[in-house]
Amino acid sequence: QEFEIDQQEPFVLVTTDRTVLDFDKFEDLQDESTLHLLQNEDQAPSVATKECIKFTPHYDTVVKSGMYEYYASQGQNPLPYTLAELIDNALSATAKNTGMRTIELRMLFDETIGKPAVIVLDNGCGMTSEQLKNWAVFRLSKFNRKNVKFASEQEGYVRPDPVPRSLNSDISYFGVGGKQAVFYVGHSVRMISKPAGSPNVHELILSEEEFKRKERNKEEVYNGIITNRMPGNSSHVKNDDERFLHALIAEESGKASFTAVVITDIQPNHVTFLKDDFEVWTRQLAHIYHYYIHGVNGNDLSSHPANSNDLPKIDIQITLREKPPRCPRVINIREVEDDMQSLYINTAADRFEFMAEQDGGTVEGIIRYHPFLYYKETYPEDPSDDDDDDTECGAQSQARERKPIFECFWNGRLIPNTKVSDFYWCTWNKDPKLPEECYRRLSGVLFTDDRFKVSNNKLTFMDLEQRLKQKETLFTRIVKGQKQRGIEKEFKQWLQSCHEKLDKQIQFLGYKGTITRTDVAKKKMQQPWGTFSSIQWDGKKYKAGQFVKSVKTQPIVYGKVVQFLLFGSYKGDVFATGGEVEVALEPQALYEKTKTMLISKIDQTATDKAIKKHIDSDQTGLNRPSNVVVNCICFSFVGVKGDQELKSFTAQHSKWGFWFKKIDCLTDLGKYTMTLNTMLSEGNLTVLGGRSLPSYTLNFTIKEGDAERFVIGPVSSPLVVGVPFNIPLMIKDGYDHPAKPPDLTPVLQCRLVRPLYSSKIYCSSSQTNLLAAELKLRLCFSGKPHSLHVPRKDNPVTAMNGDPVKFNVEVHDEAGNITANPKQIVRCQVKTLFGPCWTDAGIFVNQKNVVSVMRELEVLPSTRVSSMELCSRDDGNLKLKNKERIEWPAGGMLENLFYKLYDEAGRVVPITAEIASKIKVNWTAKVYAEDLIRGKLPDIQVPTQVKEERFYQVSYQDQSVSISFTIMTLFFFCTVLDLVDQYDNVTKALTSTCVKHLSVEAEDSLMNLCVCLQESSGSVVVTGVRFQSGTPGPKELCFTYKSYVARVIVEVSPGVPAQGFDLQQSKLTDKWGNPSPDQRVVVGLRCSPPTLKSRVVLLFPCCSTRGYYQLIFQGLFNKKCISSPSVNLTVIPDPNKPVSLSVEYDTSAKFPAGGKFPVTEMIFFFLPYRDKEIPQQVGKYTIKFSLQVDKIKVLSSNQVEANQPVKLGPDSQPPTPVVSYSESIAGRTLVENMTLNIMDSYGNPTGGNLDGKVNVSIKNLSGENKPLPLFEGKTSSCQLTVMEKSPGEDGSSYTLVFKPEGFTLSTPLEPYELLFHFYNDVENQQKMSELTKKKDELTATVGAYKNIFSTYNRLLQMLTSKIIFVCIISPCKMCPQCVLGCSHLYLKLPPCDWSTTLCVCVWFRNVGHLAFVQDDTAARVISWHIYGDMDCVITRTTEAAKRIYDSTNGRQQVMPLDTMFKGSVDRPLPHIRNGRKLFEPPGNPVHARQLLMFPQDHDSCNNVFRSLLGETILIDDLDSGNSYRKAVVQNNIPCPTILTRQGERISSRGKFGGANNKAPAMLRYMFGAPYPQQYYTLQDQIGLLSEYRSLLEKKLTAEKERSDCLQQIQSPEMLKKQQDMDEKAKQLEEINRQCASTPMRQLKRAPDSAGEPSGITAKRTRQRSK
Repeated sequence: QEFEIDQQEPFVLVTTDRTVLDFDKFEDLQDESTLHLLQNEDQAPSVATKECIKFTPHYDTVVKSGMYEYYASQGQNPLPYTLAELIDNALSATAKNTGMRTIELRMLFDETIGKPAVIVLDNGCGMTSEQLKNWAVFRLSKFNRKNVKFASEQEGYVRPDPVPRSLNSDISYFGVGGKQAVFYVGHSVRMISKPAGSPNVHELILSEEEFKRKERNKEEVYNGIITNRMPGNSSHVKNDDERFLHALIAEESGKASFTAVVITDIQPNHVTFLKDDFEVWTRQLAHIYHYYIHGVNGNDLSSHPANSNDLPKIDIQITLREKPPRCPRVINIREVEDDMQSLYINTAADRFEFMAEQDGGTVEGIIRYHPFLYYKETYPEDPSDDDDDDTECGAQSQARERKPIFECFWNGRLIPNTKVSDFYWCTWNKDPKLPEECYRRLSGVLFTDDRFKVSNNKLTFMDLEQRLKQKETLFTRIVKGQKQRGIEKEFKQWLQSCHEKLDKQIQFLGYKGTITRTDVAKKKMQQPWGTFSSIQWDGKKYKAGQFVKSVKTQPIVYGKVVQFLLFGSYKGDVFATGGEVEVALEPQALYEKTKTMLISKIDQTATDKAIKKHIDSDQTGLNRPSNVVVNCICFSFVGVKGDQELKSFTAQHSKWGFWFKKIDCLTDLGKYTMTLNTMLSEGNLTVLGGRSLPSYTLNFTIKEGDAERFVIGPVSSPLVVGVPFNIPLMIKDGYDHPAKPPDLTPVLQCRLVRPLYSSKIYCSSSQTNLLAAELKLRLCFSGKPHSLHVPRKDNPVTAMNGDPVKFNVEVHDEAGNITANPKQIVRCQVKTLFGPCWTDAGIFVNQKNVVSVMRELEVLPSTRVSSMELCSRDDGNLKLKNKERIEWPAGGMLENLFYKLYDEAGRVVPITAEIASKIKVNWTAKVYAEDLIRGKLPDIQVPTQVKEERFYQVSYQDQSVSISFTIMTLFFFCTVLDLVDQYDNVTKALTSTCVKHLSVEAEDSLMNLCVCLQESSGSVVVTGVRFQSGTPGPKELCFTYKSYVARVIVEVSPGVPAQGFDLQQSKLTDKWGNPSPDQRVVVGLRCSPPTLKSRVVLLFPCCSTRGYYQLIFQGLFNKKCISSPSVNLTVIPDPNKPVSLSVEYDTSAKFPAGGKFPVTEMIFFFLPYRDKEIPQQVGKYTIKFSLQVDKIKVLSSNQVEANQPVKLGPDSQPPTPVVSYSESIAGRTLVENMTLNIMDSYGNPTGGNLDGKVNVSIKNLSGENKPLPLFEGKTSSCQLTVMEKSPGEDGSSYTLVFKPEGFTLSTPLEPYELLFHFYNDVENQQKMSELTKKKDELTATVGAYKNIFSTYNRLLQMLTSKIIFVCIISPCKMCPQCVLGCSHLYLKLPPCDWSTTLCVCVWFRNVGHLAFVQDDTAARVISWHIYGDMDCVITRTTEAAKRIYDSTNGRQQVMPLDTMFKGSVDRPLPHIRNGRKLFEPPGNPVHARQLLMFPQDHDSCNNVFRSLLGETILIDDLDSGNSYRKAVVQNNIPCPTILTRQGERISSRGKFGGANNKAPAMLRYMFGAPYPQQYYTLQDQIGLLSEYRSLLEKKLTAEKERSDCLQQIQSPEMLKKQQDMDEKAKQLEEINRQCASTPMRQLKRAPDSAGEPSGITAKRTRQRSK
């Protein structure tokens, strides 16, 4: 935008931080900066401004991201993990290769061909220029990439199909790792790629130096150039440091697609690591991609060799080239055999496979067991660990020590920094059967897919271990591909089996023989036991005669090895996990016996010298004199409470004897035992030479002491104000034991310490002084309501009428605290009225002990609008009152109407724009707001029709304040004719005879002229001018009197609407076809036939039966009909909106009493009905079906149809009308909106197809000739009213008779009669109306009570009959002989016919379920012959078969019956022609399908197996089959397939033998055998017993129901209802008496001829002439 600044006007140009710009600063200003143009630098901004900024990430985000991502590699060099990121991209690129997938890592460290470089080359799909651009975008994951330039060709990411171990190569994921890796390895990268099908090669270079140059030059950092060139063209490579690129580019020729990542400017420390630790990082890469290069089972050298053809077609080759004379090092990582996974797999002896399912994700897992073999653990060590860290032999047995069990793989790739320690089911829980060492010999691996998230650098799982250790995770063991539950039990059994069978810890040497041990308690464990002379254990050798010492035994054993024992039969040296050793205890002079213990109890740390020293010491002590032995005896004190040892003391003998320290640990109450034992000073033994040393036992009891203090126990909570509570005091002795309370007097002192109450309690007595105790209490709850507090100072309270009054009410307890409870209600009630403006408001709470509070309330008149007044300024006397009737000339205009509004105090309310907007009138829609603000209403156009009444209303919308009036029109045209002289002076020369000579002419004919002479003025008045026809517009009237002529121009408007109602154009025309502007037409709608129901306003049918209908529209104007058009339409049913349920079934079907209905299915809904009981009493029943459309609407079948129409009746009985001949139409209404239906004798609606009418009349009750009331209007309307001033006898009752006429029935319908009362005054009418209303209510209540009692009595009778019926039938059910003798009581259920009881669309089950076969050999061979069809589902129709096919996605075989060929006659065997045998057949041939037995629907099943088996023959053996076939063929007859009972098959072509023609021994699907006859006999007996049991249960149930019903009838509730009914009946009798004796007030009736008939008072008539 351009603008100019005056040269004289000062200005400055500043930045957003108010720096004034000069020429130098402007040169340094960056592009797209925001500047402000101000008059001075301190000028305040007039408005807020916006500044556009760009926040492009710094290039360090890409260049240095790898440095920050790979810092946490757990103490290892992260370079192998960065190379793995580039291999991930290569694996994803080669995922769809059909041949070998080749990935090369070239380390070019030969300075003769250029500076160091790392190249990652693959033969994958390559990248287009668009994909190459996407690769350069940081954090553009594969989910957001656009691989094509055109959106129409874009395809979204598709997750790969599940594969074992998730080896789907879908590991190029986040759009981060490639950029991080290349800039972590070096400082520059060249991407070279050729996509499949493209002739060009695309190159992109990214370098840190280029990023810095662009930043210095203020260029866009994140942009670059993709070079498109031909393959093999290296002319663009100019840099001498990259000479190796020429050879690399030359290799491009002949390649269909490839990608090369060339990283240069390698960091020196990376070059050193790659050279010196070549074996280390190649081993790590082999570990990462172990399962990609070795397959799902890993590098198992025992199952397949390294060059097996079953290996995956993935080659990852690494080449490291150095400066000559060093030779290049080349390795395929498949050749690495010492990576950890290879070591785990090849050192494991067994494995345990399992699966974990968690929140939609699946984890495959393997646990391997590395046994202990001979002298060492086989759990592998990490080759990368330093050799200096090797521990001693003892540490070797620790296996994996504290390392986690599981390594974790994500989409087949190792995630190195996440390891899972264990799960709950594979953790050692101190199980005595399994030592902890077994759990340390486990290694494992977990395989997950991308449903478990990993970090961007693929070093760590986000939440794998946390999710797997949740309670919802389901673990199952996998055995041969099948899941097995109970993984904890399965794992322990597997681990115990591995330990017992695989661990070889001890070598038994010097086999001596097999013995039987009698010292073993269990007999099955007494033999056989192998004996050995020595063992080899953990590098040590133990042999017979060697001294050993035990460990962890009581007592410690010292002795000499006799022999070693191992359970089982052996013939030589063996290895085992353990055994037993027999030891001769030493010294023998003391013990003289042997002991057998586990080999594991041998103390391996004990030396022979130490063991011999201990034995010699015991021997020396044994040889001492007796007096010396006593000096070595010591005593110990043991206090025991129950079985628990509390304290033990030991005292050595001295010259003072045995001395013990003071015993102060016995403070608990109870019984104790003190034991003094004699023990040897060495070893603390109480037994010497197998004999117990002397001991002494003392029993004693400790009791409580005297009371010394007391404590305060817990106080019950919560504490409520005003509610007493207890403070428990507990008396204690000196050791805090409960003591007996002495004579005490507690004293309580209390003080308030906010927010707590502090209480001090003193207890004193004559014997002792007990200390005081202090208790601090917090009052949790306020007390019960005690008083009300209304904090309002003004009294009385003043409020406007209609405004809310607010009282803040507080409920206080005794202490003045605010309190409340859930059932507390505070009410405000106006109790007393002092005057029009004073009230007394009482506020009280729903509790008796709370005193209410009184407040005075002064109510003032409000300023809201409460009344309205209308007046005319043209006529000052015209003030319209509400509901007033005025007369006005037809076609005239009522102008200058004004309104005034008044409030409740009678004050004038000023009219504002808001008030004016709420003023509404009903005679026009055009209202001007300016006029309403001035108080002026729109003018009223008076109708042109003579004597027409029109209702007008003005209302104030919000306050419902309105005023209405009615205008009745007078003659609408009037003109006055005078004879004037030449100066227009009236001559008054006209006489009455002159009227005859006066004529009026017009263009159209005139009617209804009235000419009369006004003698007072001598003028002629012409009225009633009416145009009989013509068009609207100006008309000229010509008045002629003799030779005098006068012309008057009048404006003729269209007539009232009379015809031509056009639905499309919405036009109304008068009688002559002129469009009429009058829109006051009521449109009615009549349907032919009348069954169609519709909305008149929308002209849209709501509901009806389907068919053709005609809509006839009828216009109504001033109660006159207007001719109407008609519309033809067709109604079709809506299948989504059922409104009725119709069920057709066989009404003549018979079922046994008390049984079950057979299984049925409805055709349209496919809903099976079963287990429905049949009534017990014999008779004819009707079944009713119900369909639940939604939660509320239920459709029922109308199985019980209505009877013949006999009468007319309403939907519900209306109240008895009470009317009078008053002016109010409400007091004269007899019936309003009552619907009469044609009914049968039981009150059911019927006769919907009948046409006729109903005539309404009034008749006397007694038949006397009393005057009858007259109706007002026609009786065809929906409202019947008595005419105003209608005749009729005051206080009499009449009957409304609704008589049907015109119905074509053999028996006429009974009329409906309704009683009503007639009165002459309103007072009696209201009184009688109230009595009648109450009478109707009492009548309905008494009738309802009688209905309840009648229902209970009928129910009681029915239950009594039911008990009698069951008692009669039940004896006949007890005895089978009685059953046979009483066949009329017991009906056998006929066999179920599946063709009638099942749905006509879906048939039964699979083919294997349709038939039985008696012979087992025949069942096996026939089932095998049609094995492919055994699970086929048979349906009756093709549509049903198609539904099953679609629902199973084509996996289920189906065969419809309606498409099968149905043979007419079964053919005989081939050797039978014309009923004669051609030869004697061998082997008893028979058609295979004849051996099938069909339990149901024989014809359909026979047709199915005719299609499946055809003419297949079953014969005894193969030789008979071949002989039979040979004889048939020799007779020139084709032979079908032959099956033998031995399981052989001879095809129809004669082929036999081979696996395909031999039935296996076991089949998954086979025909079942039929039940034996005894089964059906038992079934019948079970049925009889079940029926008897059912009858007995029904009898008990009926007796209980009758008892309950009788108890309900005699219950207090029913007795109360009986009393209530009696009281209501008495009230009803009293009301009937009052109605009969109500006095009638006599009123004076005017003669019929007196007075004005209309009752309209004419006033203020204002006429205007036109």
